[in-house]
Amino acid sequence: MATYTITVNERTSTGKALLALIKSLGVLIQPVRPTTDSGKSLTLNAIREAKEGKGVYCEDFDDYLKKVHE
Repeated sequence: MATYTITVNERTSTGKALLALIKSLGVLIQPVRPTTDSGKSLTLNAIREAKEGKGVYCEDFDDYLKKVHE
């Protein structure tokens, strides 16, 4: 038995029709919900650090490359 993961927008008429077809074929459907942390906490942490003045300041792109490879 093979396992396939597909993403279907259940809110659209096409998505509803596709799910109905799959169910009619007797295929086992296991809904997977996204995790609660969708990167939001990473973004909020980055914003907080920027407000606190933390981060890397570069004069130009070459300076950035030097600091990244240190």
